[in-house]
Amino acid sequence: MRPRLILVGKYYLIEPLGILYLLGLAKRLGWDCRVVLVKDGDFAPLYDEVRAFAPDLVGFSVWTGGHGKMFAACDRVRELGAKVVIGGPHATYFTSDCAAHADWVVKGEGFRTFRRILEGELPAGEHFDEDRVAEGFPQPDRDLLYERYGALGGSPIKSIFCSVGCPFHCSYCYAPSYNKMYGGFALNVRPVEEIIQEALSLRDRWPLSMIYMQDDIFGFNIPWLREFAREWRARVGVPWHCQIRLELTRDEERLALFREGGCTGVTLAIESGNDFLRRYVLLRPMPDDLIVEGTRKVKAHGLSLRTQQILAVPFSDIETDLQSVALNNRIQPDIAWSSILAPYLGTTMGGIAKDFGLYDGNNDDLDETFFSRSVLRATRGARDTLEPIVRGTTKSPQDNPLQRMAVRPVDDLHASVAVKDPAFHRVLPGAAALCEIEYLDPVADELYRDRTVALQRLFNWLARVPEGHRLGARFVALENSERTWERLGALAREHLAEQGFGAVMEGWIGALEARFERAGIAVPAGLRENPYYFGFMPSGPEFAVHLAGRGFFAVPDAGAQLDLLGFETRQWLYDRALYRTTPAEAPLADASAG
Repeated sequence: MRPRLILVGKYYLIEPLGILYLLGLAKRLGWDCRVVLVKDGDFAPLYDEVRAFAPDLVGFSVWTGGHGKMFAACDRVRELGAKVVIGGPHATYFTSDCAAHADWVVKGEGFRTFRRILEGELPAGEHFDEDRVAEGFPQPDRDLLYERYGALGGSPIKSIFCSVGCPFHCSYCYAPSYNKMYGGFALNVRPVEEIIQEALSLRDRWPLSMIYMQDDIFGFNIPWLREFAREWRARVGVPWHCQIRLELTRDEERLALFREGGCTGVTLAIESGNDFLRRYVLLRPMPDDLIVEGTRKVKAHGLSLRTQQILAVPFSDIETDLQSVALNNRIQPDIAWSSILAPYLGTTMGGIAKDFGLYDGNNDDLDETFFSRSVLRATRGARDTLEPIVRGTTKSPQDNPLQRMAVRPVDDLHASVAVKDPAFHRVLPGAAALCEIEYLDPVADELYRDRTVALQRLFNWLARVPEGHRLGARFVALENSERTWERLGALAREHLAEQGFGAVMEGWIGALEARFERAGIAVPAGLRENPYYFGFMPSGPEFAVHLAGRGFFAVPDAGAQLDLLGFETRQWLYDRALYRTTPAEAPLADASAG
């Protein structure tokens, strides 16, 4: 009888690429495989599968934030008699924590290590392969996963990895630690022919309208990109989307090759509309002119654009968060994706948060989504206090004095800032104070968290509204009980009248009501409370009908209603603005302007 393997991950809207490649590797070695993706934290289907299939080995892909529940599942699976191997980001950066719940732990890139485990070459324990991608990428096996999870198989958008590696030093990312682990940055690029074969297999077997290249920085190597663009256009012909850095838009050839090779859109991160936060907290030293010019070039090449930003970072406040909206108002991306910071320990960001008394957790209190309430302690005026000191002591474009600083508590709401001793990596007694910072009191801290949640839910829409940052400021300034769909409508009406839309808004209402009449659906009261939201959405009347079908207008809790609105808006814009896999009409506001 063939040895049996179950691979386990979390269910997302995007297929788990790592698991697909490992499935391909295991099946090539003769293993009988199953895959279980955990939905909504329900591990019961996994336990049922273990009992019925009796696997020899169960592999878990574990991410920080979801690690606690995964660890409990690992323990239960071992109780049921199966051996366990853990891989993934959490195993890479918190290897010893994983070891308590597994027989094998794979640190770092794990294709060769996993093969050696499957072939019985490695004893139980922690394993790290110092040679990155030593045996290349295995061909993935998608059939097993797509057949079991029909929504993933039927999705018109599928993903591929073309390369692994990132040379940049973003503070919130583990990539710098990953590079240090391997002795420096190296971009591991797959051969073009290998990628073409994977894409052809995918195109010929499954529904496919778009490929998302999941590389951190796609097309970093121009000679490789020239070959890829030529071969993909000639042999595959499927549109694709990719992620790049703004700095890479300086090379006009790269964007031209994207377009020639079949790229239809680009995702790139801005992270903050505030220059100090970008440069010293997020470690993304990009001036505003680079951001504006880079995004202009992307759009000039006929590519759709998604920007990314993070709210509630150290030393931010609602004003800096609204600066991010304002910058997107200037850029006008197709999607302005936003998240709320998770300050992962082990990253530079986690270190800054710890050093300045902004986070006292241990990663166990972090959520695995990017949209949950902030766990950081916020400050009052600390950015204004620190900025002249930090900028004044910066020695070079790469230098960051903020990382050499930490705090000593003064009282519950204040702390003094001093330079850390380089040998002990902390502030020693007697160190001279550079300044003092103030924290928000608990009530004000909770209020800021509430405001960032509300802003995140509306970020995509506000970025599309002229001067949307001003409207956002008025909405988030409301008390929690007043932050409702109806009140948003009242504020939007006032704001849009100020922006010159007063004469055309009644026409929007008529278009929306006509669409409901054609659908044979009664116009919900909530639509009349705020028809203005739909004026800036592609196929806005259709979106209103869609939300009615999802029960949006009947949701009684204002917070839950905003949560649903943020999710549905994001998905609608993915399909009709960014990927354009679903045809869409221009927003009513565009037609009005025309």
